[in-house]
Amino acid sequence: MERGSAPRGPLTPALLPSRVDNSVDVGYGPVIQAGVIHGGVHLHAPASARPAPRQLPREAGPLVGRARELDRMDTALQAGGIALITGMAGIGKTALAVHWARGVQDDFPDGQLHVDLQGFGPGEPLSAQDVLAAFLRALGQERPDELATTAERVAAFRTLTTGRRLLLVLDNACRVEQVRPLLPGGEGCTAIVTSRASLTGLGVHHQVLSLPLERLDETDALAVLGASLGARAGAAPGTVRALARYCGGLPLALRIAAARAAERGAESGAGLDGLSGTDAPLDLLDAGDDESSALRTVFSWSYRALPGPAAQAFRGLGAHPGPGIDVFALAAATGTTPEGAGAALRTLVKGHLLAEPAPGRFEAHDLLRAYASELGSAERDMYLARLYDYYLDVADRADDLLAPLRFRVPRNRASAPGPDLPDPPAALAWLDTTLPTLVALCTSDDERYDDRRWRLAHAVRGYFYFTKRLDSWITTHEAALRAALRLADPLAEALTRTNLGMALVAAGRLAEAEENYARAHDLFVRLGDVRGRAGASANLASVLRRRGALTEALDKQREALAYYRRDASDRHVCITLRTMASVETDLGRFADAVAHAEEAIAIASRLQLHLEAAQGFNSLGITLLRMGDATRAGCAHGRAVSHSRAAGSAHQEARSLYRLGAAALASGDRERAARWWALAARLFRRIGAAEAEQVASDLASLTGRGPSEGTPGS
Repeated sequence: MERGSAPRGPLTPALLPSRVDNSVDVGYGPVIQAGVIHGGVHLHAPASARPAPRQLPREAGPLVGRARELDRMDTALQAGGIALITGMAGIGKTALAVHWARGVQDDFPDGQLHVDLQGFGPGEPLSAQDVLAAFLRALGQERPDELATTAERVAAFRTLTTGRRLLLVLDNACRVEQVRPLLPGGEGCTAIVTSRASLTGLGVHHQVLSLPLERLDETDALAVLGASLGARAGAAPGTVRALARYCGGLPLALRIAAARAAERGAESGAGLDGLSGTDAPLDLLDAGDDESSALRTVFSWSYRALPGPAAQAFRGLGAHPGPGIDVFALAAATGTTPEGAGAALRTLVKGHLLAEPAPGRFEAHDLLRAYASELGSAERDMYLARLYDYYLDVADRADDLLAPLRFRVPRNRASAPGPDLPDPPAALAWLDTTLPTLVALCTSDDERYDDRRWRLAHAVRGYFYFTKRLDSWITTHEAALRAALRLADPLAEALTRTNLGMALVAAGRLAEAEENYARAHDLFVRLGDVRGRAGASANLASVLRRRGALTEALDKQREALAYYRRDASDRHVCITLRTMASVETDLGRFADAVAHAEEAIAIASRLQLHLEAAQGFNSLGITLLRMGDATRAGCAHGRAVSHSRAAGSAHQEARSLYRLGAAALASGDRERAARWWALAARLFRRIGAAEAEQVASDLASLTGRGPSEGTPGS
């Protein structure tokens, strides 16, 4: 089924997997038995297993002077282990880690994970909790944020990595607590940690290869200059040695100085001698041991040589809150065109002031970001205001593709050009990539941008609901709520509390969710906002149902439905009818439940809302099974499978497959039930869902076999 196409024709209960292979994560295809089919049937090959992650960044240039460290890593890490590379900023820790990792990546067929822990950057260091969620997603777990605690994520990560050959590069750590939860469970896995701190506590419970990096000696420093300059140096040996000394043996400073010298040489033929005079008077080369001043001077050589647009771009980078930036964001910040921003970025990469770790994504060393921030301090507010408007505009547009027909706060959109987002997958990819920047913008706590901050959090609520990135969802909306309260804006507060409540419900924090929903309801009443009050009532119903207060929940849902019907808000009518059907089933009001579920399905199908249609068919199937009609229940859950696939939701597909098994078991077909449950268990395992264990246990009880003993028909 192609994404976006509506499933057509009834799925009979005879839809069976052609085979079940326990050695493959997902290896099944449908066999359809049908008498009459109305419409078309679309058959596609099953999706291949998720590819192993390949996250290593590109190398910045040739590695010089680290042969001894590379030999030690080759020897000590042959069968897995942990290496800790330490040293001052700019000493080449990341370069060593990435160079070694790239050289051995073929020895780790299960993938390579990389993260910049941002331990010493301008913002807050990444937490192990957040990094674990990203690693689990990369390894195939669809919704790791549903694991609420760090301990749960650590357990899931170690389970997934046990028995695998996996390589991790944990870059720029500031403390042991950042690192220890990220160490894999498999003995054949290797972790490389880099840090400016000694992290001595890491060796208390682990065997660690310690690699403290020293400054490059004069020979190696000259080699770095030579590798960067080639035959164009054209300078007296004394000048080259003086420059090497001034750079303090730091590879970062040496590369920048060499790039500037090569540029000067190409322009004037002066080569390294051209650094004397306007760039760096030779009488300043022995400036002492002030590393910060020396680095600023080295950086300034390249900065002062930049043409105006590139210099402005560099200053704009200092205001950007996220770890990476693209052409469109830079163009928005600097008020230029994407073409002009692209040319400026290429100039910065050429001058080693910027790296391009992935096509179209640009990053700067944190020392260079700090320097750029200093240079652009007078323009920072202008850059930030433009960045907020740009990201708010594109995020709103992307979220609208993922959650069409959702209510959005009216506003004047920015006119800056942005990336092409032709469909939901493109929107999802952009939001996934940009999420760290969006979170940084929402959580800055800079009161001058409070209005933009709550609006940005509100703009991506649909994305958070679809992906269940609960950590980021809660973090951004708690910050947005603080902004709304400072603004004393009751509408902003009510909308933010509504969205925060949804995240808290998903996280199982019902008391906090109910408090936010209740306050939102009161605010909407004060504002005379009937639509908002209806939404708050529907949301309160979700909490009441989970607490068993079914009659009260149904009253709240009826209140919301009455408004949505008057307002012709079909999407909300659909969602409310479906949730009402679930409550009515719990109350034993089956006729009402069937009628409401069928109406919800009809609306979802007409609007091409596949996820809502899948949820509607599952609600209908549950009701029919409670009524004793297992055959029709199986048909409903089969339709839910098709809509789940069209929506791209593996979790909903697995739930639908499990329900298919329950319907088959109720009809007395234990073999078919076992097949469906085997598929559901495999899919739940592949995405790392919490339901996997329960489904596997149900399957084992049904077949009399343990989870590892195979399934009927395998």
